[in-house]
Amino acid sequence: MKKVLLATSILAATAGFAAAEVTLSGSARMGVIDDFGADNTGFTSRARVVFTLSGETDGGLSFGATFRADNASAANSGDAGEVFISGAFGKLTMGDIDGAAQQVVGNVDGVGLTGLSDLNEAVYLGAGDGGSDPTAAYEYSSGAFTGIISATNPDNNQGALGTDLDSTLALGVKYATDAYTVALGYEDADGDVSHIILGASATFGAISLKANYGQASVGAVDADQYHLSATYSADALSVTAFYTDEEDFVGLGGSGKAYGLGASYDLGGGAKVVGGYAKNDTADTSAVDLGVSFSF
Repeated sequence: MKKVLLATSILAATAGFAAAEVTLSGSARMGVIDDFGADNTGFTSRARVVFTLSGETDGGLSFGATFRADNASAANSGDAGEVFISGAFGKLTMGDIDGAAQQVVGNVDGVGLTGLSDLNEAVYLGAGDGGSDPTAAYEYSSGAFTGIISATNPDNNQGALGTDLDSTLALGVKYATDAYTVALGYEDADGDVSHIILGASATFGAISLKANYGQASVGAVDADQYHLSATYSADALSVTAFYTDEEDFVGLGGSGKAYGLGASYDLGGGAKVVGGYAKNDTADTSAVDLGVSFSF
């Protein structure tokens, strides 16, 4: 009888393990860079490992988590990584995630092996200044429509606009098809700060266009930001150009006026040759990089 019970326990435990899954993925890069304001060219390299955990309840609910190995300690306190549960009701996610507006609108395409300071990225209230504090987001999708609401924990780090954002609430809606996407996001934060941003993207054969426009109200002052990118893809080759105008956001987390041009060539097997050039017109500085990126 004891042997039967032991065998049953082992089978039950094995079945439990089969319902859960832990996978590893990663990325790496190596190359050279002449960074903004730097006097000479130097080497740049990086390797990252990502843990992805997933499972399913007896009732059909899916759950999981993901975090980078280098952020393991921060993931333990909610400052990195993310945890989710999803089902017919939608999806609830918590952790170091983007706010609703940023999730639906996103950013235009960037360039370079290293991102070259990510001058293509828009300013969002919930971006934080380095390590964003935990954010909770609820997402519901039906067909081409997606709606998201999010809230950032009170007493978080300073937001991208340099204001003491005790709590940031955001709402985002998106309608996406294979050919085009339109999205609208709204953010409101303590400190008399609000932000509305509209984004759109479309694909015309080998060309993909992305654009967004945002307006923030800080007290009685309004600030505008614009972003545009175009990417041309032909077989293994992709060429991207972008232009941004965040001059109204200078001092509020923006980079001023900037543009960039870059290309990548897919070698297959997860390897790409990537390079780019970016210029910050407002600061009158530029950067260029070139190298190889890998995905695992």
